Amino acid sequence: MSEPQMPEDDAETAAAIDWLAGDEGVWDAEMEVTPFPGAPVSRTSGTSTNRMVAGRWLVTDIVTDSGYAGHGIYGWDPGARQFVAAWVDVMGGSIARGTGTLDDAGEIMTYEVAVQYEGRTARYREVTERRPDGTRLYRNLQPTPEGAEHETVRAVYSPRPG
Repeated sequence: MSEPQMPEDDAETAAAIDWLAGDEGVWDAEMEVTPFPGAPVSRTSGTSTNRMVAGRWLVTDIVTDSGYAGHGIYGWDPGARQFVAAWVDVMGGSIARGTGTLDDAGEIMTYEVAVQYEGRTARYREVTERRPDGTRLYRNLQPTPEGAEHETVRAVYSPRPG
């Protein structure tokens, strides 16, 4: 059986896929969750296993000590010329979908995400920063009624050696 033929990628697509591939591997996570302003902070640890599928899609699976589990697919849509994401987890039955932008330095990825929840659309931002020490800082930011943002999740991901 022959290998399926992939379309030729332009330089922008190839760079985007290379950027995503930088998150392959197993990562240890230390997470802080604050579900709403003023709520006590809940801390948990977990493991995120990330792999590239078909040389194009970063597939992420995370499991934490607190029982949280989630699965994400991240990629580059060459037609729309933007990063795209889909996420499902134990918190609900809907698929969260997002589009992402990378800052000019190639260090901070921001996804604008929307998910259907109890008959309404919930929107939030996910911001992941690649830090000089090789760790990743992830922040989940929910809008507040006052127009500010509340950090519901803060996680530091450290690459597991080897």
